[in-house]
Amino acid sequence: MKEVSINEYLDINNAWTKRLLGLADFQKKRDITQVENEYNLDKYAKLLDFDFKTIEAYKLLEFEQAGLNPVTGEIYISFKDTIFKTSVSNMRALYYNMIKNTMDKYGSENNCELGCGYGFNLSYLKGNCYGGEYSANAVKLAKKLNFDVVEFNYYNEKDYDFIKPNSTIFTTHSIEQIPDASTIINSLEKQKSKINYVVHFEPTVVEERTSLLGALRNKYMELNDYNRNLIKILKERGDIEILELDIDIFGLVPLNTTNLIVWKFRK
Repeated sequence: MKEVSINEYLDINNAWTKRLLGLADFQKKRDITQVENEYNLDKYAKLLDFDFKTIEAYKLLEFEQAGLNPVTGEIYISFKDTIFKTSVSNMRALYYNMIKNTMDKYGSENNCELGCGYGFNLSYLKGNCYGGEYSANAVKLAKKLNFDVVEFNYYNEKDYDFIKPNSTIFTTHSIEQIPDASTIINSLEKQKSKINYVVHFEPTVVEERTSLLGALRNKYMELNDYNRNLIKILKERGDIEILELDIDIFGLVPLNTTNLIVWKFRK
């Protein structure tokens, strides 16, 4: 793993350099139509076309379809404001160890991932693992791989009824698809008697960022219409206790960094 400068990462050949500087137009509207087209009809529909026997085979194909060689490929990642170039395999080990170690600490009898795709993260966890996913094609693939996954829409309050008692809820880069997290927190409140902890591995706008890279990250979130207010809502609510908050803990993409947020409803 080699440390690199922001100038190497955001050189003139990176499309995001021009977009962030306003030299190239880019703006997305992050709604159900966008998610349906980008994930259900594209990403997961393409994966479902293949008849692999293991979940790892689908994960390797997922990287290949994203233009990354999972064996020999290299990628830029970040820890806080420091950027590194490393192998795809090392990035995977670092990222999934972070998820596993955190869930080992906060896991419950039941561990539920909202926005779980075809269940890859669930394969790393102990205990009874289950999930909800918007993409119908991802749910089909999850069931083919024998994971307990049901169709779930963040915007539908009744969809949260599938949460089991004594659960830890977690999300990984799925709330980023919801510009306003109010509906999610309000819906989880209705299920709070079943929930021990909520763990987010999520990008979001962070108002407290003060560095140049931090400002670029917030702008990246805005241009993609990603989540604006998850952390802000959690801090403002008096019925929520934040147990851990680590900003920009890891960047699968240095502009789209994972924040670790662990919280629970006050009794």
